[in-house]
Amino acid sequence: MTTKSYTTQNAIIMLVDHQTGTVGWVKSIPKETVVTSCRVLGKLAVAYDMPLIITTTVEQQVGLTIKDLQDIAPDAFAKRYARGGQLDCWDDERLRDGVAKIGRKKIIMAGLTTDICLYWAATSALKLGYEVLVVADACGTTSAQGDEMTYSRLRKAGAEITVVNQITTELANDFSRPEDQKAQNIMADEIISKL
Repeated sequence: MTTKSYTTQNAIIMLVDHQTGTVGWVKSIPKETVVTSCRVLGKLAVAYDMPLIITTTVEQQVGLTIKDLQDIAPDAFAKRYARGGQLDCWDDERLRDGVAKIGRKKIIMAGLTTDICLYWAATSALKLGYEVLVVADACGTTSAQGDEMTYSRLRKAGAEITVVNQITTELANDFSRPEDQKAQNIMADEIISKL
Protein backbone atom coordinates (compact mmCIF):
# COMPACT_ATOMS: atom_id res chain seq x y z
CA MET A 1 0.00 0.00 0.00
CA THR A 2 1.39 3.39 -0.95
CA THR A 3 1.86 5.99 1.75
CA LYS A 4 1.85 9.02 -0.55
CA SER A 5 0.27 9.73 -3.90
CA TYR A 6 2.20 9.34 -7.11
CA THR A 7 3.31 12.77 -8.31
CA THR A 8 5.25 14.16 -11.22
CA GLN A 9 8.10 14.82 -8.77
CA ASN A 10 8.31 11.42 -7.05
CA ALA A 11 7.47 8.87 -9.77
CA ILE A 12 8.90 7.51 -12.97
CA ILE A 13 7.01 6.05 -15.92
CA MET A 14 8.25 2.71 -17.20
CA LEU A 15 6.97 1.22 -20.46
CA VAL A 16 8.06 -2.38 -20.85
CA ASP A 17 8.32 -3.86 -24.34
CA HIS A 18 5.64 -1.89 -26.20
CA GLN A 19 6.99 -3.11 -29.52
CA THR A 20 5.45 -3.55 -32.94
CA GLY A 21 5.27 -7.31 -32.44
CA THR A 22 3.98 -7.37 -28.88
CA VAL A 23 1.13 -4.97 -29.71
CA GLY A 24 0.07 -7.46 -32.36
CA TRP A 25 -0.31 -10.16 -29.72
CA VAL A 26 -2.84 -8.17 -27.67
CA LYS A 27 -6.33 -9.73 -27.74
CA SER A 28 -7.48 -9.06 -24.16
CA ILE A 29 -8.37 -5.40 -24.80
CA PRO A 30 -8.46 -3.33 -28.00
CA LYS A 31 -4.98 -2.64 -29.35
CA GLU A 32 -6.01 0.98 -29.96
CA THR A 33 -6.69 1.38 -26.22
CA VAL A 34 -3.19 0.13 -25.38
CA VAL A 35 -1.56 2.50 -27.87
CA THR A 36 -3.66 5.49 -26.75
CA SER A 37 -2.86 4.84 -23.09
CA CYS A 38 0.85 4.57 -23.94
CA ARG A 39 0.63 7.83 -25.84
CA VAL A 40 -0.91 9.51 -22.77
CA LEU A 41 1.79 8.14 -20.48
CA GLY A 42 4.55 9.18 -22.86
CA LYS A 43 3.12 12.66 -23.27
CA LEU A 44 2.74 13.06 -19.50
CA ALA A 45 6.39 12.11 -18.98
CA VAL A 46 7.54 14.62 -21.58
CA ALA A 47 5.19 17.42 -20.48
CA TYR A 48 6.16 17.12 -16.81
CA ASP A 49 9.82 16.22 -17.35
CA MET A 50 9.33 12.88 -15.59
CA PRO A 51 11.87 10.11 -16.06
CA LEU A 52 10.60 7.80 -18.81
CA ILE A 53 12.11 4.32 -19.06
CA ILE A 54 11.47 2.37 -22.27
CA THR A 55 12.55 -1.26 -22.64
CA THR A 56 12.60 -3.70 -25.53
CA THR A 57 13.47 -7.35 -25.96
CA VAL A 58 14.80 -9.23 -28.99
CA GLU A 59 14.15 -6.34 -31.36
CA GLN A 60 15.26 -8.44 -34.32
CA GLN A 61 12.24 -10.72 -33.84
CA VAL A 62 9.74 -8.53 -31.99
CA GLY A 63 10.43 -5.15 -33.62
CA LEU A 64 11.22 -1.72 -32.27
CA THR A 65 9.21 0.34 -29.81
CA ILE A 66 5.92 1.42 -31.40
CA LYS A 67 6.30 4.50 -33.58
CA ASP A 68 3.88 6.52 -31.43
CA LEU A 69 6.31 6.36 -28.50
CA GLN A 70 9.33 6.94 -30.72
CA ASP A 71 7.71 10.16 -31.98
CA ILE A 72 6.44 11.37 -28.57
CA ALA A 73 9.61 10.60 -26.60
CA PRO A 74 12.57 10.38 -28.99
CA ASP A 75 15.15 10.86 -26.21
CA ALA A 76 13.72 8.04 -24.10
CA PHE A 77 13.53 5.84 -27.20
CA ALA A 78 17.16 6.58 -28.06
CA LYS A 79 18.15 5.65 -24.49
CA ARG A 80 15.90 2.57 -24.32
CA TYR A 81 17.07 -0.54 -22.56
CA ALA A 82 17.21 -3.11 -25.36
CA ARG A 83 17.89 -6.60 -24.08
CA GLY A 84 18.64 -9.84 -25.79
CA GLY A 85 15.84 -12.08 -24.62
CA GLN A 86 15.63 -12.06 -20.82
CA LEU A 87 11.94 -12.02 -19.96
CA ASP A 88 12.55 -9.88 -16.86
CA CYS A 89 13.90 -6.47 -17.84
CA TRP A 90 15.42 -6.09 -14.35
CA ASP A 91 17.86 -8.85 -15.26
CA ASP A 92 19.59 -6.11 -17.27
CA GLU A 93 22.15 -4.63 -14.91
CA ARG A 94 22.18 -1.38 -16.90
CA LEU A 95 18.47 -0.94 -16.23
CA ARG A 96 18.78 -1.77 -12.52
CA ASP A 97 21.59 0.75 -12.12
CA GLY A 98 19.95 3.37 -14.33
CA VAL A 99 16.65 3.31 -12.46
CA ALA A 100 18.40 3.28 -9.08
CA LYS A 101 20.38 6.41 -10.05
CA ILE A 102 17.12 8.31 -10.67
CA GLY A 103 16.41 8.04 -6.94
CA ARG A 104 12.63 7.68 -7.15
CA LYS A 105 10.88 4.71 -5.53
CA LYS A 106 7.49 4.94 -7.26
CA ILE A 107 7.06 3.38 -10.69
CA ILE A 108 4.04 3.88 -12.92
CA MET A 109 4.36 0.82 -15.14
CA ALA A 110 2.78 -0.79 -18.17
CA GLY A 111 3.99 -3.61 -20.36
CA LEU A 112 3.38 -6.17 -23.05
CA THR A 113 2.44 -8.77 -22.61
CA THR A 114 0.72 -8.48 -19.27
CA ASP A 115 1.35 -12.06 -18.26
CA ILE A 116 5.00 -12.23 -19.24
CA CYS A 117 7.19 -9.13 -19.47
CA LEU A 118 4.93 -6.89 -17.35
CA TYR A 119 4.49 -9.56 -14.69
CA TRP A 120 8.22 -10.16 -14.27
CA ALA A 121 9.05 -6.44 -14.41
CA ALA A 122 6.46 -5.56 -11.77
CA THR A 123 7.27 -8.39 -9.36
CA SER A 124 11.01 -7.77 -9.61
CA ALA A 125 10.51 -4.04 -9.03
CA LEU A 126 8.53 -4.85 -5.89
CA LYS A 127 11.28 -7.18 -4.66
CA LEU A 128 13.81 -4.40 -5.28
CA GLY A 129 11.83 -2.09 -2.98
CA TYR A 130 9.90 0.00 -5.49
CA GLU A 131 6.21 0.81 -5.26
CA VAL A 132 4.46 -0.27 -8.46
CA LEU A 133 1.29 1.11 -10.00
CA VAL A 134 0.31 -0.85 -13.12
CA VAL A 135 -1.72 1.00 -15.77
CA ALA A 136 -3.96 -1.81 -17.01
CA ASP A 137 -5.27 -0.13 -20.14
CA ALA A 138 -1.70 0.29 -21.40
CA CYS A 139 -1.19 -3.49 -21.05
CA GLY A 140 -2.64 -6.56 -22.68
CA THR A 141 -2.06 -10.15 -23.65
CA THR A 142 -3.49 -12.96 -25.74
CA SER A 143 -6.61 -13.48 -23.59
CA ALA A 144 -8.77 -11.71 -21.03
CA GLN A 145 -8.07 -14.59 -18.65
CA GLY A 146 -4.35 -13.90 -18.96
CA ASP A 147 -4.89 -10.33 -17.80
CA GLU A 148 -7.26 -11.36 -15.00
CA MET A 149 -4.95 -14.00 -13.54
CA THR A 150 -1.89 -11.77 -13.82
CA TYR A 151 -3.53 -8.80 -12.09
CA SER A 152 -4.69 -11.10 -9.31
CA ARG A 153 -1.13 -12.31 -8.71
CA LEU A 154 0.28 -8.78 -8.97
CA ARG A 155 -2.15 -7.47 -6.34
CA LYS A 156 -1.13 -10.29 -4.00
CA ALA A 157 2.53 -9.37 -4.61
CA GLY A 158 1.83 -5.77 -3.58
CA ALA A 159 1.26 -3.91 -6.83
CA GLU A 160 -1.66 -1.56 -7.35
CA ILE A 161 -3.66 -1.65 -10.58
CA THR A 162 -5.25 1.39 -12.21
CA VAL A 163 -6.13 2.92 -15.59
CA VAL A 164 -4.66 5.84 -17.48
CA ASN A 165 -7.43 8.36 -16.64
CA GLN A 166 -6.98 7.75 -12.92
CA ILE A 167 -3.21 8.12 -12.86
CA THR A 168 -3.35 11.19 -15.08
CA THR A 169 -5.68 12.89 -12.62
CA GLU A 170 -3.56 11.74 -9.69
CA LEU A 171 -0.47 13.33 -11.23
CA ALA A 172 -2.38 16.53 -12.07
CA ASN A 173 -5.65 16.86 -10.16
CA ASP A 174 -6.46 20.57 -10.32
CA PHE A 175 -7.29 21.59 -13.87
CA SER A 176 -7.71 25.21 -12.74
CA ARG A 177 -3.91 25.38 -12.40
CA PRO A 178 -1.95 26.16 -15.59
CA GLU A 179 0.54 23.40 -14.76
CA ASP A 180 -2.20 20.78 -14.50
CA GLN A 181 -3.91 22.00 -17.67
CA LYS A 182 -1.11 20.27 -19.59
CA ALA A 183 -2.54 16.94 -18.40
CA GLN A 184 -6.08 18.10 -19.15
CA ASN A 185 -5.03 18.93 -22.72
CA ILE A 186 -3.35 15.54 -23.16
CA MET A 187 -6.52 13.79 -22.00
CA ALA A 188 -8.65 15.96 -24.28
CA ASP A 189 -6.46 15.24 -27.31
CA GLU A 190 -5.91 11.54 -26.74
CA ILE A 191 -9.10 10.34 -25.04
CA ILE A 192 -12.02 12.78 -24.97
CA SER A 193 -11.71 13.77 -28.64
CA LYS A 194 -11.97 10.10 -29.65
CA LEU A 195 -15.14 9.26 -27.68
